Amino acid sequence: MQGYNYREFSPGNNIWQKPPRFLFLNFERLAVLGGFFLFTYIMLSKAFSYQLTFSKIAFVVVMIVASIYAILPAPSNPNSLVLDEVFVRGPKTVSSQSLHGSMKCLPLEKEN
Repeated sequence: MQGYNYREFSPGNNIWQKPPRFLFLNFERLAVLGGFFLFTYIMLSKAFSYQLTFSKIAFVVVMIVASIYAILPAPSNPNSLVLDEVFVRGPKTVSSQSLHGSMKCLPLEKEN
């Protein structure tokens, strides 16, 4: 049996790189999806009747679209979620004095 040559490092075998996940699903995204599923299930069982109606189907479709949108990567930080960008970053920036500089809105064009 031929041993492994530890003096040479073959490219493409980076042991420090994170392993790819199926559809980039980590625990944070799975928790958000679980929360959306739980909320949808409770709303369907309590707020809607037992009959299959258009409003029930529309609610399920809207919740599926909202849950997919919520787990997308945020534009400012690809490791974060859009849900964090919308609901956490705004209040956090307003409440923290050190983050007030990141709230600046500069005009795209100078006015004459």
